[in-house]
Amino acid sequence: MASRPLDELRAAYRRTDLIAVDLDQCIFPGFSQKELGFRLMRRLLRRPLRPGDRRFLPQLAWGALVLGVGQTQMRLGWKTSIRRLIRRYEQAMRGIPETYFTEVARTIPGDSCALAAETVAELASQAPTGIITLGIDIVARAYLEEFRTDAGPSLRFFGANTILFGPGPKYPRESSAIPSDTLAGTRVFERYDPSALMLAGEDKRVVLERRMAEFGAAVPTTIGHSQQDVPLARLSRERGGLAIGYNPSAALEDAFDVVVRGRDWEPLYALVAILSGATRDNCPNSGSPLRRVEGK
Repeated sequence: MASRPLDELRAAYRRTDLIAVDLDQCIFPGFSQKELGFRLMRRLLRRPLRPGDRRFLPQLAWGALVLGVGQTQMRLGWKTSIRRLIRRYEQAMRGIPETYFTEVARTIPGDSCALAAETVAELASQAPTGIITLGIDIVARAYLEEFRTDAGPSLRFFGANTILFGPGPKYPRESSAIPSDTLAGTRVFERYDPSALMLAGEDKRVVLERRMAEFGAAVPTTIGHSQQDVPLARLSRERGGLAIGYNPSAALEDAFDVVVRGRDWEPLYALVAILSGATRDNCPNSGSPLRRVEGK
């Protein structure tokens, strides 16, 4: 569904000089932080680097349960404290070696929505493209590393919550035999960076404005789906860009210039092709996805 004529949408897209995309329930079909936790559990259960690392499994299991309930409440529109969810996440992850986080985070981009990587590559041909998410930096950074074409990375920037790692437990200098399953000399998860927390849509808007200044951009286009993406959509419209909604709730549809619905990114890929000048007849993957991008 589109709230403006196609010619206006195409003109706004041509003016675009920076593109920001949401991550959770957008590029990635679920919540990437929760998925990271599940993958950490599987890694620790099957192939821990040290036998003693399995001691983190109970706290991860409890954290997954609590976070799952919280995120379900968010999907249902119930009032949920983001700060509380962050505290629970910190408790679930505390002490786990950084090595696991880095290794597991790299596996997440490969399970993104179908055609997400291809669509991002098309967006990147129009303007510098990046991710702005309330998720965590280690996952967003993995997307910058993994989403690439022969020409190079498709994603140029990200904005996300920063997680901090610090030294593992220290042992006395006189200790001559440190067990092989200790964390001596290993960086482990500590907490979110409290000085740079992103908790709401206005925080995402601030980050987008900061990235625009860094790139010298004036006209952003954004892709999002939730209440937290509405401030970015508003900024896009204010600056003459496009606000694209991907499976937003009916209550949020009017916040976006174009609403695209689908089980994956095929209709978004088709939309980007149309905005770039393709017709229904010569657009790649033309057919049913195009019929879902309709005027109101």
